[in-house]
Amino acid sequence: MRPKLSFVMVGRNDDYGGDFRSRLQLCVIRLADQLNRMQVQAEIVFVNYNPITAGEPIETFIKWPRSTENVKVKVVTVPNEVHADLTSAGQRKPVPVLEYIAKNVGIRRASGEFIVSMNPDILFLDETIEQLASTSLDLRTYYRADRVDYRIGESSEDPTWEKVYNGSICCYLIGFRYPMKGYSPLKLVALRAFNRFRLFFHLKFIHWFKPVFALVGWKPNPHNAEYHFHCNVSGDFIMMHRTIWHQLKGNPERSYVALHTDAKMVVMAGVSGLAEVVLPQPIFHRDHQRRFDASEKHNAELREVYLKFQSDAQEMMRSGDIRIDNDDHWGLSELKLPMLDL
Repeated sequence: MRPKLSFVMVGRNDDYGGDFRSRLQLCVIRLADQLNRMQVQAEIVFVNYNPITAGEPIETFIKWPRSTENVKVKVVTVPNEVHADLTSAGQRKPVPVLEYIAKNVGIRRASGEFIVSMNPDILFLDETIEQLASTSLDLRTYYRADRVDYRIGESSEDPTWEKVYNGSICCYLIGFRYPMKGYSPLKLVALRAFNRFRLFFHLKFIHWFKPVFALVGWKPNPHNAEYHFHCNVSGDFIMMHRTIWHQLKGNPERSYVALHTDAKMVVMAGVSGLAEVVLPQPIFHRDHQRRFDASEKHNAELREVYLKFQSDAQEMMRSGDIRIDNDDHWGLSELKLPMLDL
């Protein structure tokens, strides 16, 4: 029997972003507990990418939840030599983890009806899991979520929801990021209302009065893709039916830097004619250091990557044609990779 949901996440046995072990441990244990408690037919697919050979193996690096009648847990490993081959031609920045190729590895090997591509330090509310497991999911829809970042110090404890709420520091909505001193559903409702007005200002008002703004030297672009689609932090959560993932051939794999790749995936989904649905509840993400900071506007390399994304997105939006860069071997489908059922 095919599981209803597959949750695909990526990482390796290192300390990426600070205390990665703790963040991953909390994510998989809580997710498995929720799925089992609610008797959701699901699988958790972890892609162990380019592991540190001298480090503790991923099997013991994390205390993995064991597969049950409802929830299957498996680890797919992408060996070092495969990573070396992918970065040898200089077409990709030689960072330790090629995130979106790795996610495609999991998506390609996932068996769920709907596949969630996510990051390995996300917490879901029970209400979110209930919605994802519902029978009302639509094949012609891609699902997104707002994200709330929180801090709980360096402790590896299993925080209560009260601690997560109190430690919340910011919220990512469509198009914009907002500071948030402590989370509450009412605060989220208020932010979403203000954000709708702000989007209207950028999409309509600025467009109408663009010639006036040009007189004072302000050249806003109301057509930016992130005002039309929920591109913000989309690598943390996007869910689609498995047939759609396969039709779009997964996340773009040819990016030199894995920045805005997730945003391009969202634009591809939106331009393809899928409806965008943002979940009622946000996902919660533990704040940490990052390899790339998209807010570094004065970083020439990162700026170039953003402009390339924007150029590709604008062309897709203008023409209505999806730009798919991957070939039929996306997700390293031609390779037989080691797979461990837990």
